[in-house]
Amino acid sequence: MKKLLSITLLFILNFIFSQQIGGRIISDSISVSQVLVININSQEKTYSDSKGQFSITANIGNELRFIKLGYERKVINIKNYNELLINIEKLAIEIEEVEVKKQLSGNLRKDSKLFDENKKKVTLNNDLKVYFKAPSSAEILNAKSGEFVQPVGEGISFGKINNKWTITDLVEWLRDNLKDDYFISLGLNFSEINSFLYYSLRTFNTRNILKYGFCDEQDIGNLKLHFEETFKKFRNK
Repeated sequence: MKKLLSITLLFILNFIFSQQIGGRIISDSISVSQVLVININSQEKTYSDSKGQFSITANIGNELRFIKLGYERKVINIKNYNELLINIEKLAIEIEEVEVKKQLSGNLRKDSKLFDENKKKVTLNNDLKVYFKAPSSAEILNAKSGEFVQPVGEGISFGKINNKWTITDLVEWLRDNLKDDYFISLGLNFSEINSFLYYSLRTFNTRNILKYGFCDEQDIGNLKLHFEETFKKFRNK
């Protein structure tokens, strides 16, 4: 009975002292909309509006995180109930350095061969991308002599459902859009990123993402939270 009363009292106190924290999110003095705002202590979430304004329930000492694709993540601790002005910075976009190894000679016949070499490289790279995305042939996938094959029962058929993405497509999309630097900042080595993604996505509801082949900003925010939660488990497994 005492334990129940203590829990009830703590709940009431938390309700009484919790207040709405409001503020505005900007970047280079410009309002930023659709920023995911998360109270890490209560797991409450909200988004900034078209004017960059947001409001969320929080206590003194709570940690708020501000997440938006293309911007650096911002973390603050609530010290008072004054209105907040949050400045988030855009991530720098790295442009690959173009190295000129051969100088033009002025001879059209010789110089045209240089461009032909570049076209060959582009064609080769495109062919490789197609190769890696293509499904393996049946000959490769079929079991070899002596290998165990899991028997397949008739089961119940509900009709074929064609997802626009596979898990592999999602992993590739995440690496292209979140960039490897994000995963390295979590504490992963470059060679561990793919293994971590496949491990983490096993416990994330990817049904709608795979079905529609699309990740919105809310999905990205939820995925980032999930990655942070599963990173420790991945390290300790």
